[in-house]
Amino acid sequence: MPQAVRKARWMAHPQALAALLATDGDLMRRTRAWLADPGSMTLKLKKRTDSFSVRLLRQRPGRILADEHEALRISPRSRVVERDVILLGDGQPVVFGHTVLSTGSVKSDWPFFSKLGTTPLGANLFFDPLVGRSPIQYARLSAGHPLMRRIAQALPESELPTSLLARRSLFTRRGGVLMVTDVFLPALEALMRPLPTHVPIEKR
Repeated sequence: MPQAVRKARWMAHPQALAALLATDGDLMRRTRAWLADPGSMTLKLKKRTDSFSVRLLRQRPGRILADEHEALRISPRSRVVERDVILLGDGQPVVFGHTVLSTGSVKSDWPFFSKLGTTPLGANLFFDPLVGRSPIQYARLSAGHPLMRRIAQALPESELPTSLLARRSLFTRRGGVLMVTDVFLPALEALMRPLPTHVPIEKR
């Protein structure tokens, strides 16, 4: 498989994706805002849905992906622990989550990681004072990217576009580093719409 397909072009600012986003101006602005939001995706989705759940696809040792080892500053031959999940809002798959960290830091720096199960990762990352976060990076993943193939396998009945927008950032805790990647699935677009505002009834 060509190297260009296996590796996405990660950029430092969501504005760089403007030309790649939909021509709909409002949709483009909402998408950029969601991509750049530094808060917890879990909390954001819970506010927009009646029910939220996590579908665990896998959590096991694996090999670092071609476009991950430089960001994590580890060897491309490194063995890592991977966690792939689908975040569901009102039963619809809205975000594919991918987490990767070195095998040696699981017990020492991320003791909660092996016990997560279907608990969202953000429930620990965003409420731990020892956790720091690097700036967010952004990319459009093409159909040949490994994460796109995993999404297609996880959602075989879904009609997926040829590319999807993604964001990722590094989290640090003590000496350990993990990378979290969020890939925006088509159903997320409905949740990006502005929340209805409450209009008070005028008293007469």
